[in-house]
Amino acid sequence: MLKLYNSLTNTKVELKPINANRVTIYSCGPTVYDHVHVGNLRAFLLPDLLQRVIRHVEQHDVEWVMNITDIDDKMIAKSKQIYPDDEPMTALGRLADKYTDLFTEDIEKVGVKRGDISHLPRATDFIDSMQKIILDLIEQGIAYISSGSVYFSIKNYQATGKTYGRLVNLDFTAKPRVTDDQDQKIGVADFVLWKASKPGEPQWDFKIGTSLYPGRPGWHIECSAMSGELLANNFDIHTGGVDLKFPHHENELAQCGGKQANIYMHNEHLSLGSTKMSKSLGNTMVMDDINHPMAYRYLVMSAHYRTRMDLDIEDINSAHERVKSLRVYVDNLMLARAGQLSEMDKTGSVDKFLEEFNSALRDDLNTPRALAALKIIEGKIYTLDAREAMRLVDDVFGLQLVFDDPLHDTILELIDNYDSARKDKNFALSDSIRKHLTDNFSLILSDTPIGSLVSRA
Repeated sequence: MLKLYNSLTNTKVELKPINANRVTIYSCGPTVYDHVHVGNLRAFLLPDLLQRVIRHVEQHDVEWVMNITDIDDKMIAKSKQIYPDDEPMTALGRLADKYTDLFTEDIEKVGVKRGDISHLPRATDFIDSMQKIILDLIEQGIAYISSGSVYFSIKNYQATGKTYGRLVNLDFTAKPRVTDDQDQKIGVADFVLWKASKPGEPQWDFKIGTSLYPGRPGWHIECSAMSGELLANNFDIHTGGVDLKFPHHENELAQCGGKQANIYMHNEHLSLGSTKMSKSLGNTMVMDDINHPMAYRYLVMSAHYRTRMDLDIEDINSAHERVKSLRVYVDNLMLARAGQLSEMDKTGSVDKFLEEFNSALRDDLNTPRALAALKIIEGKIYTLDAREAMRLVDDVFGLQLVFDDPLHDTILELIDNYDSARKDKNFALSDSIRKHLTDNFSLILSDTPIGSLVSRA
């Protein structure tokens, strides 16, 4: 049974899907005003790993939603900068189109399959849903109108008996940290649900009672609306970076009446050196800066998602060598000639590996332990069940190791000739065949306990 660390309870809990055999996941996606940096990408690799484990280890179907934030202060400022001659709404849409496409390209570079994401909704397509939630909160007396904007009252929410501060410990006697959206709010900890319109900004009409309040949504209401519409008001898992615990996820919870996801999972920061990667600090690294995307993916997977990571280029280079080594072993298994691999490993190594691999992943996605288990079989066991075990490894870790197109007859004949030359101790011929395979077919021959095996150069 898969156990995950739940930020709501600060304990590991068993995943018990609300709907049998189908797990629902909501991930906070990017704000599409610029390239995502590799620190951001760690937050998208967590749910990708999670859904792969649920699909391939737990054998459940997955419905995975990742939102696109296409309206906020940064989006508006950047759209004005890049498209100054366009109408505000047109400029916003063009900016969102551009960076949503670039985001999709970047996540696919690091092994996130677009097809595995069930929904990639844009916030601006859910304005009606946001307004319905806001109207309901006004009716409950939890939200109030001030100077054309609508705010969520923390005091009124707490007065209903519900707790605000379930993901973090908040000191309400001190000045709260929620200071990002204040205009004319009453409580210092209150946050905006709907922002009054400003000249030159995109806006939507919002009718409250008999009055019209043109404006745009606050950030926090967007995810409450999209998760509610696409996954109903209760779903299995909510993921995001640790920086989203407060105020974003805390506010989401409150907007949903204190009940949203059963499990909240948060990944730690990825830093450059010892400094958190941040666009505001100007110390970001984007995918175009990384020559080996699968090495980056491996590096992220080699650390537990709840541990802080420090990143440098040497780490990526080392990870690249590790991925190459793994690929050789997987190629040896996948490209073996018919009949070359025996069916079952009789040493018990494959069973031992699978037991350790699955156990590690079921223990809150302990990827370092799962990867360490590879030493049990890697480069040692050449059997059909080892091949299937490595196929599972690739399904889970998404390192794009598996390449199992059959070898051409010409190549098979060359390998047979190589084996014959080695048997006859005609090393000059065997060496020339080895070189020919590398130069002309980009294949490397390896001498193993079961004969010669090939891997991609």
